[in-house]
Amino acid sequence: DFTPEKMCEMFAELGPTFVKLGQLLSLHPEVIPVEYCKALESLRTDASHLVTSQIRDIISEEYGRPWNSVFAEIYPFPLGSASIAQVHEAVLKDGTHVAVKIQRPGIYETMERDVRLLKKALGLVRVKKINDIMDIAECLDELWQVAQEELDFEREAENIRTLRRNIEGIQYVYCPAVYDELSTKNVLVMEYIGGFELNDTAALAAEGYDVNEVCTKFINNYIKQFAEDRFFHADPHPGNVRVWNGRIVWLDLGMMGHLTENDAKLIGSCMRSIVSNDYRSFGDSVLRICEHSPDIDMADYYERMRVYLDKYRVISMEQMSSTVDIFADLYRIARDFDISVPKSLTMFWRSLSIMEGTVTDLAPDTDLAAIIGKHLAAQTVGRGLAGSIARSISHRRL
Repeated sequence: DFTPEKMCEMFAELGPTFVKLGQLLSLHPEVIPVEYCKALESLRTDASHLVTSQIRDIISEEYGRPWNSVFAEIYPFPLGSASIAQVHEAVLKDGTHVAVKIQRPGIYETMERDVRLLKKALGLVRVKKINDIMDIAECLDELWQVAQEELDFEREAENIRTLRRNIEGIQYVYCPAVYDELSTKNVLVMEYIGGFELNDTAALAAEGYDVNEVCTKFINNYIKQFAEDRFFHADPHPGNVRVWNGRIVWLDLGMMGHLTENDAKLIGSCMRSIVSNDYRSFGDSVLRICEHSPDIDMADYYERMRVYLDKYRVISMEQMSSTVDIFADLYRIARDFDISVPKSLTMFWRSLSIMEGTVTDLAPDTDLAAIIGKHLAAQTVGRGLAGSIARSISHRRL
């Protein structure tokens, strides 16, 4: 059987372009089954490490001067290694410890070649769509667009600056500063962050942290990101979030999600409609925001929305099994009525799914769906979500 696990193994063995393709497919529950989406969203490549001499050569070439004119030392073992880049601890000439993210040589050309060959191969086959829904050529274009964004470290540096502005004044959350004068499109130098991964409950306990407090504040900052700032971490797995010096630290901002005001309204409307069971209002808001055919059978559409909301209305927020399931069911309705969901919302769906897994690892009794649902259901017109969080959640350090 072609299980979700076997699909992941296949994509990983094919290399970085196909890892990104798998991650992109995980955004589309309307195309492949939800269990495959959930497997693909955590797809990673066990990339071989660049050796120290390679790292030094890349940095020297990038800076146009010897690496040791900038760094006193670059530690040989990477802090993290992936298909696109790896991160090393280093020491500047003045003794400051930093983290250096180095792009793998030739990765841009490799991925560009793979996408070009896949598009050529597509021209030789008759099948142009996946499951009669997703245009494969458009999927490859989206893959290359996402990859180019992740390969541009200047863009990641700007993402870091944006998130730092958004969390200013919140003591319990942090994002490392960028050394702009040492960063380029292929090398990113950041403040060094120690500590441990968010889901390392043994380390949390040993350091005297309250796991429930850490989990609650992590969730609330995530809610602020998508509901108020509309700029959120698109890959919040434990490896990208650390606890250090009394703070929750967001790392690896190469892939960030952006929501329009309408996107955020649709998310809020979805969660609040589950509480109010107003299926017509919810159905109308979906059509206002998403592209769709003018010839939808409205009676059938409203009936599907009624059944959809009834499914969750009979379950209390505390008992709701998965926020991800809520959106997966909505995608199925969109698919059946040829409604096009904005790409920004598909990235949010993936991020939410990863977030749910992270929260489950950290504190299994914590119900992410209930917390998000209560926040959005309680949000009133004219009052931002951050206000309610600020009043109910302390902004002191952990």
